[in-house]
Amino acid sequence: MTMSFLSSFRIGQQTVYPEELRERLADFPLLDNVGEGALKNLLAEANWFGLPGGTLLDRDGENNSALFLVVTGSLGVFISDVNGQRKQIAHIAAGETVGEMSLIARDNHHSAQLVALRDTELLRISPQSFETLIARHPKVMLNLMQVLVRRLQATTCNNSGHARPKTFAIVPLQDDMADAPVAYRLANALGEMGMRAAVLDVGAAEQSAEWFNTFEAAHDVVFYRGDAPDSPWTHQCLRQADRIFLLSRAERPLPQRPLDLPAFKERASGLPQLLLLHGPADTGLPRQFSIRSGLFESHHHIRAGNTNDIQRLARFIAGRAVGLVLAGGGARGFAHIGIIKALTEAGVPFDQLGGTSMGAIIAAGLAQEWDVQELTERMRAGFVATNPLDDFTLPLIALVRGKKASTMLRKSFGEARIEELPKPFFCVSSDLTTGRIHEHRNGSLWRALRASVSLPGILPPVIHHGHLLVDGGVMNNLPVDVMKEHSAGAGPVIACDVTGELDLQARDERYGERPWWWLAWQRMRGSPSIISILMRSGTVGSEAQRRIVREQADYLIEPPLPTVGLRDWKKFDQAIQEGYDAARASIEKNGVPLADIQAYGPALPIDHRAKLIV
Repeated sequence: MTMSFLSSFRIGQQTVYPEELRERLADFPLLDNVGEGALKNLLAEANWFGLPGGTLLDRDGENNSALFLVVTGSLGVFISDVNGQRKQIAHIAAGETVGEMSLIARDNHHSAQLVALRDTELLRISPQSFETLIARHPKVMLNLMQVLVRRLQATTCNNSGHARPKTFAIVPLQDDMADAPVAYRLANALGEMGMRAAVLDVGAAEQSAEWFNTFEAAHDVVFYRGDAPDSPWTHQCLRQADRIFLLSRAERPLPQRPLDLPAFKERASGLPQLLLLHGPADTGLPRQFSIRSGLFESHHHIRAGNTNDIQRLARFIAGRAVGLVLAGGGARGFAHIGIIKALTEAGVPFDQLGGTSMGAIIAAGLAQEWDVQELTERMRAGFVATNPLDDFTLPLIALVRGKKASTMLRKSFGEARIEELPKPFFCVSSDLTTGRIHEHRNGSLWRALRASVSLPGILPPVIHHGHLLVDGGVMNNLPVDVMKEHSAGAGPVIACDVTGELDLQARDERYGERPWWWLAWQRMRGSPSIISILMRSGTVGSEAQRRIVREQADYLIEPPLPTVGLRDWKKFDQAIQEGYDAARASIEKNGVPLADIQAYGPALPIDHRAKLIV
């Protein structure tokens, strides 16, 4: 264990300690109403030490069955899940205690690990010292039992143990970035949202742990602004941060080796997020830059003079970023445009986007910052003015060649890469080789969309490193779970499901055994064709999976579309209007689907778990 200092308050027969420490201890639930004598006796038996942020609290030796009081900073409690991954199950803030169970049970086996989430000061009380303390002051033991009961009740109520991130380090990866005002712009944006946000720079480097603790307690969000790569202040920022943002110029290559983090910092704060800063001379997003896998959790583009980028990042920080997930559904997916129009008119921002099949195409347009008018025109040109699924061929692999579909997607989205899009975006396809969902988060955008719309039997699969990728609707037509997994706590997720209950049926029990001329006659009477059957098979997915992901959505909009079929491309305007009407009815009935999970800022008259179903 790395301790910055370790000391006892006993000097000879006297106990000498800072007055502010005694005042802080009086606020601990463990020491509630125990009296001045108990506080002095506890300090006489305690050792005071500091643990740098990102450091593991070793439980060997004298720490084995000790009780710890968190004076400043905070600790995270981590265990291994069934997959062997470490996850945080509890957050021990300043003013709380940890180690009670080991102290009482004298258990030498510790299944959980304690990691300093930031620079932390603790008091350590050995088992023998605690016995001495409770012998003189029995109320301490009663207080300890009450602490344990409250903690057990919180566990029973399924509290996640995660505190909302409060401190964010914004540190440069390159020199000469000290003047980048990102931290101040974010603090201003959060202030406009009603939050108390502040920035600390190198001028605060000499302050005490108690000062930082008091400063953080007075604010909702604190940005620690690094001054240079690998400087002492930058490393102090990293230790103090609940979340880490690494700042880089977009036009420059990323360093081969980003900043060294404290040994356990990644466990405590997750992987860093990358902020790509674009200068005023940039005419567009950078071409062919690489976001190296495994080094960053995600990335955000910040363009000079673009307030939308800062406001979107501020919503992510505040837990108010709105996610939009759009389902596949062929021509029924045009209803998404109407839903988007209604939400836009109501002032709902779209901060992260995802989808499947037709929903993926429309979500990609939003990620490219197309407005409703441009989205409508491009979709009309791509699917109504011409049919991208009519280049039929000998059905050795699929009914159509897929060249028209590829050409249409490439014309619409060009050579853009997913990681270059202004807004975070993903889409899903189904990997027939592995039998799993394939998430597209980087690489060629149009090819990812081509994979996501490749209905088996209609369009040929997309080959990706030897794997056969087909329509995502085969396995997950509404990937709310995918967005939730990658952006837990970012904000609410709006899901738009256009799958519906289609009137796809045939009354002739020997329907598939009839001669071709009989089938042609039945087709004219409304019996489903091979294309309708294949399209429905590629979008309906598993009903059990569909129920699960719909339940995970914070808001669900489901337009009925009773007369719009999967292939009704000519009902483009009707589908848009019905989607718009459904979304408007939901908004009028339930309010605007914005996040209300942050304690500060204007409250919105809507239940965060409300389902908007029409």
